[in-house]
Amino acid sequence: MLSPSRVLQYIKDNLGFPFMALELEDDKIMEHFITYTLREFSYYVPQVVKTYLNLDLEANQVSGRVNEFYITDEQGLEILNVKDIYFPLGNQVMFGQPPIGPLSHGDLREWALAVETSQTVKLFSSYDYTFEFTHPNIVRISPTPNNVGTVTVEYERMQPDDLSGIPNELQILFCDFALADIQILIGRIRKKYGGGSLRTPFGEVPLESDIFDEGKEKKRELIEKLSLGPLLNVVIDFG
Repeated sequence: MLSPSRVLQYIKDNLGFPFMALELEDDKIMEHFITYTLREFSYYVPQVVKTYLNLDLEANQVSGRVNEFYITDEQGLEILNVKDIYFPLGNQVMFGQPPIGPLSHGDLREWALAVETSQTVKLFSSYDYTFEFTHPNIVRISPTPNNVGTVTVEYERMQPDDLSGIPNELQILFCDFALADIQILIGRIRKKYGGGSLRTPFGEVPLESDIFDEGKEKKRELIEKLSLGPLLNVVIDFG
């Protein structure tokens, strides 16, 4: 699992530390990529989680709004978007959907027809719910759900500060993203002093480095890659 200390070591190794002195202390580097890099990265790769929402519970209902409800993240992380809401199967059964799957190959055709019919009927009923998310944590469900009970909400949120939500296959990409941000930050510091070198508690730092441009170019490439959509392992969730 990725951790802030691993990202810090990756950044320092790629910046040549300890052979190359850095203007930033370890805690400042970590604070920067957790506060800024992680937030920007989360808009491209949010953490997807599910939670239960009791629509009949008054504490979850927005005051004066019969069809708006509060979503609460158990870790207190910012909610970015609601992907889907899963309603109880009861309404679908009422429309004719079989409560269980086919028991044999011979039942498959009839079962599939019943499911398709129930989905079509739902489209013209008052149970064809749609939803809309409003920041920071309100979801509007239309038409107004009555006596629905508990639903499952699948939503996207900010990545946790401990980096535990970053997928394994994207860990090196996040490390590069953090490295680019620190390169840009250090480059801005060095640009303020023109050329030559700067005497710091960490030693002589060359100021003619093109680290700022390297960081900008690296970040541009990473954003382009993330904008196209990273190739993640496909997880099939039954139920």
